[in-house]
Amino acid sequence: MSGPDQQRFLPRIEALRGIAALTVALLHVSLSWFNSPARGALDAVGLKAIRALSNGYGAVVAFFVISGFVLARSLDRDFSAVRFARARLFRLLPAAIAAVGIFVALFYAFGFNLYETASFAPLNIVANMLMLRADIDAVMWSMKAELAATPLIFLCVWLYRRHGQWPVTAIVWILFGLSFVGQYRHAIGTDTNLAPLYAFPFGILLHFKGANLVQRFKSHEAALVALVSIAVFCACSFFKPEGIWTTLVECLSAATLVTLVAYRTDVPLFVPLDLAIVRFYGKISYSFYLLHPLALWLTARLTSHLWTQYSWLPLTLILSISFGFSLLFITPFAYGSWRFIERPALSWRSARRSGRTAVVSGDVRALP
Repeated sequence: MSGPDQQRFLPRIEALRGIAALTVALLHVSLSWFNSPARGALDAVGLKAIRALSNGYGAVVAFFVISGFVLARSLDRDFSAVRFARARLFRLLPAAIAAVGIFVALFYAFGFNLYETASFAPLNIVANMLMLRADIDAVMWSMKAELAATPLIFLCVWLYRRHGQWPVTAIVWILFGLSFVGQYRHAIGTDTNLAPLYAFPFGILLHFKGANLVQRFKSHEAALVALVSIAVFCACSFFKPEGIWTTLVECLSAATLVTLVAYRTDVPLFVPLDLAIVRFYGKISYSFYLLHPLALWLTARLTSHLWTQYSWLPLTLILSISFGFSLLFITPFAYGSWRFIERPALSWRSARRSGRTAVVSGDVRALP
């Protein structure tokens, strides 16, 4: 599939990124409570449901698949190394610099520090802002991996355009094999895991081959495949989500969903991705992902307070309240970061290249 239909912006993919960001947030809120005793019949089911929906590591793998997919779309439309590198820097760095700046300001003003190993020495602050380290805002390990994957993505698209799918497929399996090697997994620092790096070229293959694969399904078959993929992805939460083989399963299930969401708009199961609230979180997902750890200190105390003071409250309800609180707390900051940092950076870059396109949330979207 090529031409305008393949290159247009896919809002459902952006919405899928928003769901992934919320999944990570739910993991942050609930992780330390998974082994707590159940309170009544609701918890017997509810806690399992929360755990199934909080596969945060799998959501990061899904981020990588989505990035490979949409960045391949961007490069396939305008294959330029300079444009691509500049677009990635303008896409990733401004919001990251702002997020680290907020953490630093809170540390020096109030002594606020979420991570014992974090260093607020000047050079380390700069290293975190440039995504060379990820000890101040720990979730940035995945963005550090994304930045490191930039030349890999460009290489894979070039190889596919020149030699077809086999070199890229070989890279996927080579990188998967390397994920068993500890020195490779932490090659750019112990704060970053490169094991799921093969998800980027996997996403690139989806851009070039995915449409042909999923168009073979009838509508009800596509819906069934999507349901199975969601179920498998959620089931990974009950194993070791960051395990080598579990990560592969997460990658495959996320890749299946991304392809179906992108190319099978006829599947009713994906209609919720068109909801305004889901689109909104898709739009602000990057800033939301970076800033959500700021809510964890207050959220942890709210959860503990409700647990100790209201012994009749099911833990399922407590975690739901805490998750809702974390959303209410961070969403305005995430929107502000998107509105006043992310978008202006992309608009400024776009203004310098009048008539061209900018990478927005990983997709190609013409800016007004």
